Amino acid sequence: VVKAPLRISLVGGGTDIKNFYTKENGSVFSAAINKYVYIIIKKYHDQNKCILKYSNSENVNNLNQIKHPLIRNSLRTTKIWGVDIHSIADIPGGTGLGSSSSFTVALLHALNAYKGKNLSKPMLAKKACHVEIDLSKSPIGKQDQYAASFGGINTFIFKKNGNVKVKKFINEKAVKTLYDNLILINTGIIKKNELILKDQIKNISSGGKYFSNLKLINNSVEVFKKSLIKNDIKLCGEILDENWKRKITLSKKIRNQLIDEIYKEAMVAGAYGGKVCGAGGRGFLMLLCPKSKQKLLKRKFSKLEFLNFDFDFEGSKILKLL
Repeated sequence: VVKAPLRISLVGGGTDIKNFYTKENGSVFSAAINKYVYIIIKKYHDQNKCILKYSNSENVNNLNQIKHPLIRNSLRTTKIWGVDIHSIADIPGGTGLGSSSSFTVALLHALNAYKGKNLSKPMLAKKACHVEIDLSKSPIGKQDQYAASFGGINTFIFKKNGNVKVKKFINEKAVKTLYDNLILINTGIIKKNELILKDQIKNISSGGKYFSNLKLINNSVEVFKKSLIKNDIKLCGEILDENWKRKITLSKKIRNQLIDEIYKEAMVAGAYGGKVCGAGGRGFLMLLCPKSKQKLLKRKFSKLEFLNFDFDFEGSKILKLL
């Protein structure tokens, strides 16, 4: 049994996409949270088959029959067969918290543990990127796999040569400041982000203002961290707000009327700034809001769900070896 955390991408999202970081080193500042994807793997009684249980169920006789690309390619790379795989999650997919990568990280962690192999966190993240991006052709970046593997609050630096540097953020006072002022609101919109990501990649590849906006988003990572250390949460919020305005230029599909209205009302109610988690267009809206204004904000959006969460500092973890 393995669990891997979901994540909130704070600043720098989009610079982990290959079309950007092969031209300019990218960087993302993100936090893993204590909401998880769990994978349970057990030997199946019929070694010629695999039983797969996720949002759907599959009973298959060979790899090519598997419909779920992440499971199919994970089994292919680990050369494992004759297993019963069951996945469950604290939060449904399609909500912008990196669940597909958490699923892949947990699955590869569990499969390798099933074979008696203990992967390091960098290797686990690297293999998850290979399965998702190279084999499954998902139009995503590399930040989510590293966040799920490492846990904690980190800056991930994506080098032009494909390597990833991990810098842990270990300032306890700043971490508490971030937690106390951070709010996640579920907009209730759940959908796949593939079309948004493909549109972003196409626009980033064209260069011009799209690439320039990502450069500015990339440069804001260190400014955000320094402001957080100085306890200047207002400036952190303003950075998020500016980044959000730049991010919505990357694709017309990122924003919609409901999210625009919630964000506008939240700013009027006292939030300093925020963004939609993940690619945009759905899922959780992240806001930086002073504690003195949070009750007002929660009353204003009383019909929406406010996520009760904490940070996760362990990353992908084996809970039990059966």
